[in-house]
Amino acid sequence: MKESKRELDSEEFIEKSCFRCGKDLPPGSLYYVVHVRVFSGFDGFVNEPEEGVDQSLRQLLEQINSSAPEALEKEVYEEITLMVCKPCRDHLVNVIKQPWEGPFQIQKDPDPILH
Repeated sequence: MKESKRELDSEEFIEKSCFRCGKDLPPGSLYYVVHVRVFSGFDGFVNEPEEGVDQSLRQLLEQINSSAPEALEKEVYEEITLMVCKPCRDHLVNVIKQPWEGPFQIQKDPDPILH
């Protein structure tokens, strides 16, 4: 069999396993890549603190100075990349589309009347 021109130690040939169930994903097998970006949102409104803006800013600066930069970054933005097998992909997609189990179902057509 003719050897590929790709380097055998490249990332593509590293043993892979499903993030969720741990199943081995050998080279050439079917797997899915899940890329998640989680970032803070801003709706354009800033609530004025009761203790005043100056005191609030001082407290915020103290928190920032006492926190690790990596932790602060994760509060604002984080990316996660996972590899999953087909059954775990199906499960993950189902959980994302229908996250609530039990009595709290998401309404597809919510009642137009506000309660």
